[in-house]
Amino acid sequence: MRLLIALLAVLLAVPASAEKLVSALSEDAVEITSNFTGSYITVFGAVTEEEVRGQEYEVAIVVAGPDLPLVVRKKDRVAGLWLNTQSREFFDVPSFYVVHLSENLSVAASQDLLTRYKLDFVNLGFSREASYAPEDEAFARAVVDIKQRQELYAKRGDAVEFLAPNVFRTSFHLPSAIPVGTYHVSVYLFREEQLLAAQVQSLVIEKSGFSDRIASFADQQPLFYGLFTVVVAITTGWLAGLIFRRN
Repeated sequence: MRLLIALLAVLLAVPASAEKLVSALSEDAVEITSNFTGSYITVFGAVTEEEVRGQEYEVAIVVAGPDLPLVVRKKDRVAGLWLNTQSREFFDVPSFYVVHLSENLSVAASQDLLTRYKLDFVNLGFSREASYAPEDEAFARAVVDIKQRQELYAKRGDAVEFLAPNVFRTSFHLPSAIPVGTYHVSVYLFREEQLLAAQVQSLVIEKSGFSDRIASFADQQPLFYGLFTVVVAITTGWLAGLIFRRN
């Protein structure tokens, strides 16, 4: 929710300019089935302007997943055993956050620009709040490290390709572990770090097929789902023992 409010604030703050930004997604919904191993979406963009100008455009595109609460635990060795000794709970942690920049923006972007438009992980809400308490900062960095290893957080400095001076595209990888929900795809158009235009579109990640029915059943009938899994486990073990005993 915080991210959506921030995006709306950015759109309202865009100054009037001759440039008009048009962007589109290769698909606005991705279905996760039982054999889902990942996917890609491509973002296309074009700039229309009343008069051609010589300066290069700079582009940043962000795909952000729904915010979720997250508990981070730290393990220490106690009496020869590894135990959870400390923990921190963060709220409004983006479940997915991938930033793609055009090469010219990646090289010249100032820290003020990165901070203002949340183009770096240290500028996300939960990370900035943790920076005010030194004991929480390490936990926030751990969240980012874990998300990066899971391919849920990434920043690529030369991923936006210009097909023409005013036409660009980039492709985002959606890993198999991507959470379901409504995502926001934000496209920012700059020139010399001045925001000229911005657009936000929605991307829906949803489960479908047998896996969706199982997930719905587990959510709506947790007791019966638990009993069902116990019965399946016992039956499977009994059949396996019977087969191996006969052999």
